[in-house]
Amino acid sequence: MKLQDIRTRTAYNPLALPTQKAATRTWLSGMSKDFPLALTLTLKQTIVETTDRGTYKRKLTRIDCERIAKRFTQKLNREVFGKYAAEKGGKSLKYLPVVEGERSNKNLHLHFAIGGLPSHVKFNQFDTLVSQAKLQVESIEAEYKVSLADSGWIEYITKELGTKDTDNVLWTLA
Repeated sequence: MKLQDIRTRTAYNPLALPTQKAATRTWLSGMSKDFPLALTLTLKQTIVETTDRGTYKRKLTRIDCERIAKRFTQKLNREVFGKYAAEKGGKSLKYLPVVEGERSNKNLHLHFAIGGLPSHVKFNQFDTLVSQAKLQVESIEAEYKVSLADSGWIEYITKELGTKDTDNVLWTLA
């Protein structure tokens, strides 16, 4: 089989523009060296709401995931840099948070690519800092995983990007 036959059968078109998903993944992969840490957080799938009419439970939504991710990053920044430096000094780690499970109908959970770890914090201390920050955010389950981000982490966390949108990346927190 010739190369042209293979391209015809696989609908390969060298002149086609890349999809939003491919372009985003390529762009983020170029920045992967800036995000050496990988973190996955599992979330409680129900939210308990209390109103003047009573208390009820509802299903976790993407907006809830964004709120949880924001709160978690605030708490983790406090753990890493201290309260004053994180809140008043504007010190922060670099985050690339992604919500997974929305398109695949799995339980919603968060993936983070994290960078900007200061030199006074060693990698083996980071797991403890994540654990401490996680305990301060009510909607996060006990399970989580911290590791070094390998070359495929960015591709893994962006696997649910749409061909025409990047809605599951929490750009407001990146």
